[in-house]
Amino acid sequence: MLQPPSPPLPLQGCQELSHVSGPHYGPEQEVVDEVPSRARRGARRSLLVPQRRRPHPSCRLPGEMPKGQAEAPSGIGDLVLAAKLMEMAGESPCYAQHQTRTQPAVQHDHGAYSVPQEPAVLARMVHQLQEKVHRQNQLLQSSQEALATSQEFCQQLQERSESERWTLASELGQRIAVLEAENRNLRCERDQLESSMQALQEKLEHSSGTVLAVSQQLKEQEAQAEPGAFCLANVRGDSKWLRFYTGFSSAQRLTTFLAFLTEEEPERAAEPGPPSALSPEDQLFLVLVRLRLGLLLQDLAFRFHVSEATASRYWLNWTQLMETRLAQVPVQSSLRYVERFQPQKAVQVAGLPLVVLDCAQFFFEGRGRQHYTLQGCALAAPSGFLAFCCSATLQAGEGAATLELPPFLRDGPTALSAQQRTACQQVLSVASLADKALRFRFLRGVQPQAMEAQVGRAWVICCYLACLLHEPMGLA
Repeated sequence: MLQPPSPPLPLQGCQELSHVSGPHYGPEQEVVDEVPSRARRGARRSLLVPQRRRPHPSCRLPGEMPKGQAEAPSGIGDLVLAAKLMEMAGESPCYAQHQTRTQPAVQHDHGAYSVPQEPAVLARMVHQLQEKVHRQNQLLQSSQEALATSQEFCQQLQERSESERWTLASELGQRIAVLEAENRNLRCERDQLESSMQALQEKLEHSSGTVLAVSQQLKEQEAQAEPGAFCLANVRGDSKWLRFYTGFSSAQRLTTFLAFLTEEEPERAAEPGPPSALSPEDQLFLVLVRLRLGLLLQDLAFRFHVSEATASRYWLNWTQLMETRLAQVPVQSSLRYVERFQPQKAVQVAGLPLVVLDCAQFFFEGRGRQHYTLQGCALAAPSGFLAFCCSATLQAGEGAATLELPPFLRDGPTALSAQQRTACQQVLSVASLADKALRFRFLRGVQPQAMEAQVGRAWVICCYLACLLHEPMGLA
């Protein structure tokens, strides 16, 4: 696009255009007036520029603006007008008449341009400019369309970005809220665990101190045991008195038996209590003394310097533990001997056919000082393994149904572990086994009716002790 022309210079005639050296298609350099006053410059221009005359309407040239309309700004349209004027030089009858009149106006409008005199050159230049303007308009239009498309695409991208941003912001907010809630819950759980751990730590420290104090006191008591005190430490070194009170021939076998009892439940080996409580060895010694000699709890409490309630608690806890652990020892007998044993009867226990062998009688005090008896029995399975119980358990149907049998006594193939195969005992005579079990005097006394369950438990323990302590029914 051509720049708007500068203010026109005073014309000296059309001959001055021929003085321009070379073709020049732009506005000439403006001559700067050295007079600084704007008024003087305007006055001089008004004197030099000739006044326009009003042409006749019939002789108005094509493209000439009628009076009253604003003059179009100088540009490419002025060049087009000049070219058409030169082409119509010989065609219009009024052209020669108005040539002198229009020349000052043309010079006034286009004085800033170097217009060539040849019409062909001017026309070609005008056509080139028109083509250039057309191409520029097309480029401008295509650029505007591309710009509009780009703006629309950018608007769509912006809307999509806003939508995705809000969606992601909402999801992120929900996720943050969930994580904050989880964090609060975890903090609460951590605080609770810390408080619980602190309480357990304090309890552990207190228990550790108590255990250390009790252990130290027991060691001191064992080290400072009086020669006449009744405890295992004073009997351990004499096999005669050890056999009399416990049935074991050596302290080593008694220690092995204690380790067997407390192997799976070591926490039951030590009875909690005041510092004057007995050691695990003395607790087992108290139970074995009662089984072996049939002493009363009052006598045992006096001998061991404990209360009667403490002695009773030791008795109940250790007999339950001994019955549970000894029931895991397999005891096997000859099937031919079981068939010849009398008296016997068949019974169904938990769907398993067993043979009941009556081995011993236990006496109890009934009403009116009358005594009644219960039978100590041995149960023989088809596989040849034996178990022991009291007839009071078999007489009640409910008790027989709920009787817990050892795993190797149940129906089906018997699979013993390596430890059970090592501890398995062979019984050659059930009658001899019953005689040796009755050597424990607790089974031979007359007990009150409330002692039925304890006597039945003691019968089971004594049968297993007879297997362990005598040959060929026990350990070598």
